[in-house]
Amino acid sequence: MKENKNNQVNPQEEINLKLFFRKIYKNKMFFIASIGLFILLALIYIATATRIYEVSTSVLIDTKGTNRVLGESKYVDGGVSLIEMEKNLYNEIGILKSFSLIRQTIEDLNFDVSYHTSTLFSSNESYGYFPFEVALDRAKPQLYGVPFEVKLLQGDSYKLTINGDEFGVSNPLNGSVRDVERSFNFSQEFKLGDKVEHEYFTFTLNKPQYNVSREDFDGKNLSFEVSNVESVAKGYMGKLEANNIDIQASIFKIVSSGPIVAKEVDFLKKLTQNYVQNELSSRNEIAAGKEAFIRNQLNVISDSLTRFEVELEAFKIDKKAMNLGATASNALDQTNNLQVEAAKIKMSINYYNSIIRSVRNNRNSDDFIMPSGIGVEDASINQNIQELKNLYAERSKKKFFVTSNNQEMTILNGQIKESTEILLSNLKSAVRSSQAALGGITSQLEGIDEEISSLPTREIQLLNIQRQNTLYENLYKYLSQELAKTGIARAESTSDTRILDEARMDGSGPVSPQKSLLLGLAVVLGTLIPLGWLIFFSPDDTIENVHQVMANSDMPIIASIIHYDGDDDAKERASSIPFVGEKLGKIIKKIKGSGKLFDIGDEKFKTSDTDAEVSLWKLKESFRDLSTNLKLVNSTGTGVIGITSILPEEGKTYNAINLGITLAEAGKKTIIVDADLRNPSLVKGIRKIKGKGLSNYLKGEINSLNEVVHSHEKVKNLKFIPTEIVDGNVQELLSGNKMNTLIEKLKEEYDYVILDTPAVGLVSDFLLLLDVMDINLFVVRRNVSKIEFLEDLDNLIPRDKKKKSYIIFNDALKEDHKYGYEAKYGLNKEKQLVDKSFSV
Repeated sequence: MKENKNNQVNPQEEINLKLFFRKIYKNKMFFIASIGLFILLALIYIATATRIYEVSTSVLIDTKGTNRVLGESKYVDGGVSLIEMEKNLYNEIGILKSFSLIRQTIEDLNFDVSYHTSTLFSSNESYGYFPFEVALDRAKPQLYGVPFEVKLLQGDSYKLTINGDEFGVSNPLNGSVRDVERSFNFSQEFKLGDKVEHEYFTFTLNKPQYNVSREDFDGKNLSFEVSNVESVAKGYMGKLEANNIDIQASIFKIVSSGPIVAKEVDFLKKLTQNYVQNELSSRNEIAAGKEAFIRNQLNVISDSLTRFEVELEAFKIDKKAMNLGATASNALDQTNNLQVEAAKIKMSINYYNSIIRSVRNNRNSDDFIMPSGIGVEDASINQNIQELKNLYAERSKKKFFVTSNNQEMTILNGQIKESTEILLSNLKSAVRSSQAALGGITSQLEGIDEEISSLPTREIQLLNIQRQNTLYENLYKYLSQELAKTGIARAESTSDTRILDEARMDGSGPVSPQKSLLLGLAVVLGTLIPLGWLIFFSPDDTIENVHQVMANSDMPIIASIIHYDGDDDAKERASSIPFVGEKLGKIIKKIKGSGKLFDIGDEKFKTSDTDAEVSLWKLKESFRDLSTNLKLVNSTGTGVIGITSILPEEGKTYNAINLGITLAEAGKKTIIVDADLRNPSLVKGIRKIKGKGLSNYLKGEINSLNEVVHSHEKVKNLKFIPTEIVDGNVQELLSGNKMNTLIEKLKEEYDYVILDTPAVGLVSDFLLLLDVMDINLFVVRRNVSKIEFLEDLDNLIPRDKKKKSYIIFNDALKEDHKYGYEAKYGLNKEKQLVDKSFSV
């Protein structure tokens, strides 16, 4: 029982990779054309694509933040106790790539305006050298998405032309952009320096501050285009990369890419400059808040100190009380330190309350404003403030990419709310602790006041005035010292970030398009496309080797006819020469490399034909193998052999002729009958003849059999009966008694009668002659026959006729045939006459 009839070999056979690669080789022109096409497309893309260059800079970040600790001056002892947290490197990367910082950089560089030059065949963006500069009025609407064409006229005049169908117009009040879909045409002349105003745009074209030669722009169309700042910033956010060079290093490499190197260099320089400046500004803001608070307190204390100094002097003069007694002086000394401490605690409480007010005011705002009273000594509160500021910055960045009801934004808002509550709770706890400490100091002061109450009235009055005067004097000195510390620390404060490498282009050329990568990809795609076609769409039922025949048919293979490498002319001439193998073997050594003519029979061949003749010798050996196997399956050595195929072009006539020649050369009287009355071809394979044939005999036009039998010109034991096309009922002629009588007569006179019949897949003529045949030979040709043909054969042949039916595998390659190169024969292991050097 057969299983799984397809183009694959049976499970017992190994996968034939040679078959697969042979199919590729067969379609090599398809592969070459596909690869060539993709390489051509890649070259066109490489030639026309915009060159992209990569620019980078590197910065060093002080993660410990020693440059941010305001107050650790080498000139002043003590600190101002500002935020002293270590920097998180990932937060710094987020800051460098933040939308707000990039947008600030875009606005500083005016990158929302791009300048272009164009010709008939190309268009390019210009940067750094252009005959005019655009100054936008950002407080007015601006037109986006439409080029402003500028034609320079004589002097300072120019003509402005705008044509567009779809464009956007900004609203500077709320930052939105509305889309306009209508035809808009504008054309008017202006002078450089004049303000151009329209409901859709407002700007001024100015002369650049550097010298520009207009001759450099002759023949070019000049234009500029205004883009939405947010869109430009988002574009830079998408291509900006910032990563530390090593997991243990705090050195970052910042990379940007674009078609203009100078533009990317300026962008990275300005970006790092703004990053450093914003960091210093943030610290200065903290210090400025501290200084403002101290100065405000100094003003109040200074007024009070002046008032009590005047009051003390007046009291001494009026009451003639110059000095305090021993008891009063002792009480004064005790209260001085306590009052100063109490004043400091009160200021701390004011600090905490100012922060609480700032935090509460920021609850519903988009940004976190640093409290002006920052300067607390509680490390946890400092950390809470910094975390809250980072969360606000993260939300400010995300709002440009996600909606307010997005899950990420919802989670972030929850974190902000939770962090705010924690900060407020810690601040309230600090206020309560300070108030408790203040209560303790107040109790001590009340105890001292009881001692003072026993003093004389005049001394008590003097003591109170003296005590207030000393308090404000000490507070003034304390705050003046704190103000001096803060000022010195601000002067010493430097950035945590240091530029290691200035922005410059990486490499010596563009990073895109990558020529080698694109060409390699073109080769891969050019190979995969035809390969995929071969695997999924190419007809895969063509028979490629003898194993497929064996795996898909129960009909035995009687012989494989080897592929012939010569031209058809030499093949036709030499195929009819008797004993060509022996003669060729004897003269090969004589003709090798001579370039002369040589004879085989009555035919002349050139030494350039030797490779073909070597192949022909092997071809004749395969037909001898066929004739030998016929004797094994038909021991009588005589009989009627029917040769057919499923479809034309499989080589049935070719096999009939060469089998007949081979049998005749072996001494068998052989006759070949062309029984194809629809498309006769036997005579074309042997020689041109004139006369009558089978069709004339069967129609009764000729009664003598001898009149239709013709002799072969060179093979004496070979005869043949040609035919011509019959217009009438072919089946009636072939199935009639006259055809059966003809075959019986031929069997009496000849050892072998070979019937060359029509293709069985087209007409049923072969089946009409099936009863008179002793052996049925079906020709299956490599690269022509289909696997489904084998299934058709099994269905066509009756069961009782299959035992005498065989397959001839035609046009087999040498690996499917026993006649290989350098084969040995005989006990002496003598090499065969054909040398490998003559093979193709």
